[in-house]
Amino acid sequence: MVFPVSIELRVSAITVMTSLLLSGCTMAPAYQRPEAPVPLAWSHKDTSVEGMYTTAANGPFFTDSKLQQLIKLTIDNNKDLELSALNLKKSGVQYGVERLSWLPAVSLTAEKTAAHEPAGIFDTVDTGSVTYHQYNVKLVSASWEVDFWGRLRSLREASLNEYLAAGASSRALKISLIEQVVSAYLIYFTDQENISIARQKLDNLQQLRHMQQQAYNAGDMTKNALMDADSAVNDAQSELNQTELQVQQDLNSLQLLVGTPLPDSLLNVSHEHDWAFPLIKAGTPSEVLLKRPDIIAAEYQLKAANASIGAARAAFFPSISITAEGGSSTADMGKLLAGGTANWSFIPTLNLPIFDGGKNQANLSLAELNKKIEIVNYQKAIQQAFRDASDALAGQASLKKQTIQTSGIFDTVKEQYRMAEATRNAGQISNTTLLEKNNELLAVRKQKANARLKYLIQGVKVFTILGGDDSI
Repeated sequence: MVFPVSIELRVSAITVMTSLLLSGCTMAPAYQRPEAPVPLAWSHKDTSVEGMYTTAANGPFFTDSKLQQLIKLTIDNNKDLELSALNLKKSGVQYGVERLSWLPAVSLTAEKTAAHEPAGIFDTVDTGSVTYHQYNVKLVSASWEVDFWGRLRSLREASLNEYLAAGASSRALKISLIEQVVSAYLIYFTDQENISIARQKLDNLQQLRHMQQQAYNAGDMTKNALMDADSAVNDAQSELNQTELQVQQDLNSLQLLVGTPLPDSLLNVSHEHDWAFPLIKAGTPSEVLLKRPDIIAAEYQLKAANASIGAARAAFFPSISITAEGGSSTADMGKLLAGGTANWSFIPTLNLPIFDGGKNQANLSLAELNKKIEIVNYQKAIQQAFRDASDALAGQASLKKQTIQTSGIFDTVKEQYRMAEATRNAGQISNTTLLEKNNELLAVRKQKANARLKYLIQGVKVFTILGGDDSI
């Protein structure tokens, strides 16, 4: 079937196309990234870490194979991450539905109208009863708003940036969770070492108690001194019990974060395993913080607020919507697609806001206020990130010195114990003295393990501070 195209329809079509070409503008203010209210670089300098890790571009942050396996298990199984991914997917679908709603709506409809009028009424006095049949097919039915002032475009841009902000927030959650998992893993192994220390300490005290019992039986020790030895053994047993409970709680917490039981390959690691992590390079510019997902999310929210101003401004101007239909109408269904049955309609509608009681102005003021709020949120996020980085720089330097100091003390006490052992073997000191020296060594070993843990956890924080790496 061929539909005749009139001059009027051609003119209308040209008008529509021209309107669409002119609708690319937007009334949103030009976006400008706010100045970061922080110094250009961190004032703290630590030349001992010069040349170390700077940004994600340097490669993976966690290079240890066990940590990489742990992180992969977490990403694959953690329920918070799964929920975040589903919510992000939901946001993407919602954005897609919203974006499609701004496109012209086109439909195809078919209908039949039947009516019967009895004889003897106004229309059928002369003809008798009449039955009418009409068949209509609308092959094209489209309606859309011509976006002269960029209102729809601004709304699309705002929705897109809100979706991108959700994606950045989801990544921030993933990075934060990885920091928690790795830190929990390190705590678990440190407490495992503390169990070994507590068991050896208890064994030493039990041996001392046995020797002191012999001395008491021989009349060389008082009852009070023996009771003090009993108290020391009981305290050591209580310490061991508490440490064993802590290790089990560490494991429970770790498996909850990971989302699945850990394989034995991840649970059997020597306490001497090298967990060294990269450090922030001295003099690193503060602009690297702009790659953090929380700051990226804040900037996307700012861009969304900026685009919303364009939509609010466009509401002051006339809006044009167009509805167009084309099809066929006939009383004989067999001739529905025959020549001469075509029909069409073209209905442009102009909506000119004249009086709205100040609603549009209030919406614009609200949009502008929201932008100011998002600017403050963005700058606040940068300030918080800068403080995190500054604290990490100061912390890594202080904890590094503390770790070196405790390691030096441990080496000294270890050498003293070795010398005491040689002296005991020569018969110059008793086993009691040697056991006491060993307990001193165990105490320093525990201090060394805990100082190392603090230093390592501070190193893990660098991963979050710099916004993760490209492997996440």
